Amino acid sequence: MIILRKFRFDKRSSQILNHLYPEVNQAKPITIKDIARVAGVSTATVSQALRPRAASNIKLQEDTIERVRSVANQLNYRPHVGARSIRSKHFGTVGYFTAKEGLYTHTPDGYMAGVHDVAEEKDCRITMIRIPHRLDDIKYDFPKVFTENNLDALIIESYNHLADKIFDQIKENSLPVIYLNNRLEKNSVYVDDVLGAAELTNYLLGQGYQKICLLIRQIAGGPSIDQMHHSAIDRSKGYLRQMNEAGFEPKIVTCVTESVAGLDVDLKDSDWEQIKDYEAVIAYDDDLANALGRYCLRNAIRIPSDIAIAGFNGDYASMCSWMRLTTMQIPSYDMGRSASQMAFQLLENRQNTAIPSTTFQSQLIMGETT
Repeated sequence: MIILRKFRFDKRSSQILNHLYPEVNQAKPITIKDIARVAGVSTATVSQALRPRAASNIKLQEDTIERVRSVANQLNYRPHVGARSIRSKHFGTVGYFTAKEGLYTHTPDGYMAGVHDVAEEKDCRITMIRIPHRLDDIKYDFPKVFTENNLDALIIESYNHLADKIFDQIKENSLPVIYLNNRLEKNSVYVDDVLGAAELTNYLLGQGYQKICLLIRQIAGGPSIDQMHHSAIDRSKGYLRQMNEAGFEPKIVTCVTESVAGLDVDLKDSDWEQIKDYEAVIAYDDDLANALGRYCLRNAIRIPSDIAIAGFNGDYASMCSWMRLTTMQIPSYDMGRSASQMAFQLLENRQNTAIPSTTFQSQLIMGETT
């Protein structure tokens, strides 16, 4: 047998390998034994080179790692996920579940980027899961991925009452679960919306605005404000607290739209009638702030000289707004990383089923709308 201990791979590599090892190029899947035979190393060396383990007593030189990986690449090696799962008793997959309805709801890019980066560091994959556009009965419409038991852990991006229904479905499963954007005492990552709303209100007060109202959206046919995501209540609390402390009369206005965002999502004249006498409006989120901005532009209402507008979240909606929007930006990337790290912490320590939640603070972004 010819052993290539110092093989330099170039454009002719595959042709040479086909000539030297014709059995490697059969229709069967390539294994680490094939790689070991061509690279002239042991299967243990191949395993360590392709999937380094810090605790391993196998220490490899850089040229050996490069040679093994070059061979694997030339042979178009693809790891057998099923076999790996049997050996490790893990699937190498973390589920990312968006618990919200609607076609035009936007997940902050930072959430998924943070979760993904930690999973990549752990050599795991992310499985994206989404509920149907309209969820009539969660018992029947629940995604099959939960019942197939092929996840190591689950991160639930939570926005409303769906999180509670989801919890009821998975509570009997031993799957480690972390809630992202849900205010819970354990196994949760969320932002302090009370403090964020208070800071934004204080900023507007400091700018000289006295008549400030809070505009909250309710989805037609959806839950009432007190049953919505906790941010609706928390932002109301922060706003009310600061207005009362400043000695000014607070006002919370509720508007009803068909969805969070979309071509047909606009404020009505009746909504404007409730806020037209105010100097500044704090919108529940940036999507709602944009809807108010569009209404003002259509009706020749000047921003911010006639009315000031501020929002929440500081993500895609604020970055694409008609003007640079004043908003409270949530640290979505750091929150995503934290949620992913907590999920792996539960996974690595099965005896610990609950860990303290992590709270983040939002950051004021001063724009042109105030």
